[in-house]
Amino acid sequence: MTAELLKIITAYQKEIYLIVTLLLVAFLYGYVYHLYSSQRKGVKDYEKYAKLALDDNLDDELVEPRKQNSIKGN
Repeated sequence: MTAELLKIITAYQKEIYLIVTLLLVAFLYGYVYHLYSSQRKGVKDYEKYAKLALDDNLDDELVEPRKQNSIKGN
């Protein structure tokens, strides 16, 4: 079973590589479109998150306010 699967993979290696690459490119473009459209609609402001690389000290202003958990542990 394993030898047969290995033969199939080596025989169709180029096609598998092409399909996987195209799928990854499609997911990447979909993710970029999602980020762009959600920022354009005003759902999220990703410019705030881009500033985290510069403003990363403990005493810097928070990007978003913390949400309080209503569920308390034991």
